[in-house]
Amino acid sequence: MEALVLIFAEIILACMAPVIAILGAIVGAVIEGILLLFGGVFAEWVQARRARRASAKGKSSPPRKPLIPRKVVHWVAGGSAVLGVLGVVATYVFFQPILRLVIETASEKAGMSVEYAEASGSLLGGHVVLNGLEMARAHETGLAFDLAVARAEADVDLWSLLSDTPRLELGQVEGVEGYVIPPLPREEAAGEERGLPKPRRAFKADRLAVEGVDVEIRPRGTEPYTLAIETGEVAPFRSGLALFDLLFRSNLTAEVAGQPLVVETREITEQGRETRWAFEDVDAAQLKRLVPRAPLTWIETGRATVMVEDRWSLSEDFVDMNWRLAARDMAVSVPEGAARTERMLAGGLGKLVAAQGGNAEFRYQLQLDAEEMARLREGDIDLFWDTVLAGVMKGGIVREDQESEAPQEPEEHTEDKPGAIDRLKSFFEKDDPAD
Repeated sequence: MEALVLIFAEIILACMAPVIAILGAIVGAVIEGILLLFGGVFAEWVQARRARRASAKGKSSPPRKPLIPRKVVHWVAGGSAVLGVLGVVATYVFFQPILRLVIETASEKAGMSVEYAEASGSLLGGHVVLNGLEMARAHETGLAFDLAVARAEADVDLWSLLSDTPRLELGQVEGVEGYVIPPLPREEAAGEERGLPKPRRAFKADRLAVEGVDVEIRPRGTEPYTLAIETGEVAPFRSGLALFDLLFRSNLTAEVAGQPLVVETREITEQGRETRWAFEDVDAAQLKRLVPRAPLTWIETGRATVMVEDRWSLSEDFVDMNWRLAARDMAVSVPEGAARTERMLAGGLGKLVAAQGGNAEFRYQLQLDAEEMARLREGDIDLFWDTVLAGVMKGGIVREDQESEAPQEPEEHTEDKPGAIDRLKSFFEKDDPAD
């Protein structure tokens, strides 16, 4: 997703060429108008003053000369207009070279290779279609991929390029194949680049559509699994929250590791939306491969269903999610080499689950305000999963006959910190395993 966001961002940049050209032509016409107006009005005032002086002396006034010679006016203003017109023409004549140059420059900075078989459209119209797009990037610890995209289309609102946030009327991707190697977790790649550089300007899309994705995800150190997206649509889409919007702000029909994932978003008011997220009856071994974070890594056997209900607004930047994780026939084990705190929490969870006969349900309400959402714009989805899973543990196991019961923590770790993201449980902090 990061690579496609970068490609769309560079298409937007390429569309700046006709905008600059049009502005050049407009500036040329404005310059000529100003110079002619200034020269005409000021010259008339000067000539009238000379005529009054000559009349007072009984002489005839000399013939009027333009304050600014017409040739100068035409050359300066006309030159600007001609350059603008030539720029507009160049966006048609040199459409392919301009687009290729911009994308190649961006891909080199991102350390990836980008090729495409064919490009069509018009930079002046803000419409670009790339066919046979191929993107590849090798990296030892960060994001790596080798992807083939049958077709990528972008419709750019040209006048939005003059604002802080450019806008796509439509972004569309069809037929994606290949593989993706996710970056190592933050703690294993500290100080190293984990993803692609951010686009020079964030952008929005009124609608982003994805269809026909069949990609193999190859986490380092574990077995690969497939991600297949039949159809997906995000409206609106924000480049700074690309993966989050695709997963939690969309209508999506997909399969992850052979397990169906359904995301449904419906309109409840003009600005209000409601999203339902369902990942049902998933083998525990698959679940912890998809999200290799505690406490999922503590699950040894069993099956789980994850449901999310989320109410949100187009006009406000916040998250208010109700999470429900129901486990069946679940057994919990303490990971080898776990730190002291993690051993205690995993042991406590195992006892609670065993008391329920392996059938347990966790519920949690995740709330993030605008400031906390801004931290997710860094594109670190691991941080989001850490936040969710920490909250699920804090919510604890829900029983029909009593309130939820959460695993107990050592006293020194019970202190709350401000902000949902900062309230991560201590089992995510790797203390010395020798303790």
